[in-house]
Amino acid sequence: MPRSSDTDALPDAVGCLCSDPRGRRDEDLPCDLRDEEETQRFLLRQAGRRVVAADAVISKGGVSERRCFRVMEGVARLVLIDVDGRRQVTRFAFPGDYFGLSRSERELVAEAASHAVLLEFDAGRLQRLSDCNPHLARQLATAMRSNLGQAMEHVVLLGRKTPRQRLAGFLRMLHRQLGLGDVVPVPMPRTDIADYVGLTPETVSRAFADLRQRKVVDHIDRNLLRVDLPALVMIADGGA
Repeated sequence: MPRSSDTDALPDAVGCLCSDPRGRRDEDLPCDLRDEEETQRFLLRQAGRRVVAADAVISKGGVSERRCFRVMEGVARLVLIDVDGRRQVTRFAFPGDYFGLSRSERELVAEAASHAVLLEFDAGRLQRLSDCNPHLARQLATAMRSNLGQAMEHVVLLGRKTPRQRLAGFLRMLHRQLGLGDVVPVPMPRTDIADYVGLTPETVSRAFADLRQRKVVDHIDRNLLRVDLPALVMIADGGA
């Protein structure tokens, strides 16, 4: 009786995009992932878990950096440091966000803007794994589009003319990422906000005072605001 081939002995590879799926049992590969829930469990198996304190360095960046990260709790910041030492926060990563998927982001310094829990991946391996399964490829493509959208929003924010408009745009972004009803957490310090919106901390403080005087924002406590969202949106879009 003829012996079955190795290929016959394996179950069908659902959604597998590998050119040779016979090798997929040699390591943990995503060839058999059937839905988003399985994909999330697979990603957890690939990741290392890190807990970092506020202001801790996550990655020093540079051309040799090979890691990427996903924020599970807290907020991370990506920082461009000029040759003269000036800092520019280029992006905040919120719970669910990836950072470092692109080479340009891996070259930036990554820090914790607040206490944070992260998943750590090898970026090259993650990309190779995404070539094996459409569910994983779709998740990473969605993350890349989200990162690009945040970058475009940052460019628009920096084009606003007044400190009040820039701060309102930043608070609108926080509301979309973290807000609940008319309450917005502000987990990062004023210096981070200043470095993101392109202002000095003193100017940011004056802009906060201006928004309070207009009754657009009201401090509940040090890291929590209540906002008049329609008024905030109007100012962020260039209104008075």
